[in-house]
Formats: sequence, C-alpha cells, structure tokens
Amino acid sequence: MQHIRSITFMVYIAVSMAIASIFAAPVVLAAPHKARGIAQTWSRVTLRVLKFLTGVSYKIEGVENIPTNGVIVAANHQSQWETIALYALLPKPVVILKTELLRIPLYGWWMKRVGNIAVDRKGGAKALRALRTKTAERLAQGEQILVFPEGTRSAIGERLPYHSGVAGIYTHSGAPCVPVAHNSGEFWRYPGIDKTPGEITMRFLPAIAPGLGRKEFLRQLQSAIEGARPDLALPGGNLVEETRTSDD
Repeated sequence: MQHIRSITFMVYIAVSMAIASIFAAPVVLAAPHKARGIAQTWSRVTLRVLKFLTGVSYKIEGVENIPTNGVIVAANHQSQWETIALYALLPKPVVILKTELLRIPLYGWWMKRVGNIAVDRKGGAKALRALRTKTAERLAQGEQILVFPEGTRSAIGERLPYHSGVAGIYTHSGAPCVPVAHNSGEFWRYPGIDKTPGEITMRFLPAIAPGLGRKEFLRQLQSAIEGARPDLALPGGNLVEETRTSDD
C-alpha cells in the first residue's frame, strides 16, 4: 500500500507541475515578478500532499535563523524534498542549478522564469566568474541563494567533499551564509520513488559571518552541517566525534 501511495505522489508531482506550468504561463508572461510566488505556492501545497498521501511530514528547528535578507543558504542534499521545502520556506529563494535542467520541457522553462541561476559545470573559470557575478547581484537585491555544496545527493550517513564553488560565492559577495542540515533521505528515498512515513527534521543554523578565507569558510560550513545532520547522530543523541564543531 505504501508503495502505491508513493507512486501516486510522484504522479501528482508530474501532473501538478505540468498543469501549473501551462495554466500559469499567461500570468508569468504578463507579470514575470509573480512567477516565484506561484512556484512557492506549488511547493507549499506539495508538502501538504506529501504528508497526506505518504505520511512524510517535517519539523523546523532554528526558525529564528531563517533569513529574510540577502544571504547564501547552504544545505546538505539527500533528495528532492529539501529543494521543495527550502523554496517554500525562504522568502526570496534563488536556486543554482545545472544548465541541463533547463532543457527539460516545461520544467526547464519554469525554472528559468522564476529567476533561478543556471551554471554550466563544463564552462570552466569563465562560467564560475559569471556565476559569482550573478549571485552577488541577487544577494544585493535581498534574495537568498540556495546551494548544495556536495554537488550531488548523498546517502544517509554518507559524507561527501564540499565543492569550492560555494566558497567562491561567499568570498566574492561578502554575504553571510546560513547552514542547513536535515535527514530527508531517511523518508524520501533516493534512488527510487518509495517514501517512508515519518518526520523529517530540518535545522537552520546560525549564520557564518562574512570575511573568512575560502578554506576556513568551507571547514566551518562542513563542520556546522555535519555536526547537525540527524542522520549522522549516534544512538542516544551523541554526534559522531569528527563532525563536532568547536562550539559543541
């Protein structure tokens, strides 16, 4: 039964996104500034449908750390859930995504219209410079740049190296960075479509102030996220030793 519920939810994702893209297109073309609001509404509704169909809910810790100004938001990546959730929770989210995603019919058009930033991973130094310039401009406008430093989805309990691109954005823009940790992969399985009933925990952590060097920033970012990831906790609530931050 749970497998059928999971399939039903994924069908909902595809159908609702197609319907929203088609029927909202005239509004977006006439008033582009409304595109993000429509996408955020879809994200919030989708989280409710997820809970109703599959029993996957969530709780937020560190609500006081959710930014309202121009900051970088860096989260670990385990499933599609955190992309939807962060887009619903942040006031002015901007997602950095691969250019390949813009080629997907309807979805790619929508991702571009809502103001996300595409990066060509094969573009070398030129593409990285363009990315830093674009993100700095959007941060100055009070938007939140959403990045996944691992660059790909990680499995439950897995640690991946953090890419230096987020450090480049941080040092170039002079903006603070809010780390976010969660355990979505325990309930939204990847790969596959199965959803396991339960409650995802998402933790917004205190911001890392601007002004650090690249290496120190990456060290603090990875230490903060991995020290707060629920899936890296040992039984009894003790964190794995090597993930502790200096403040623990």
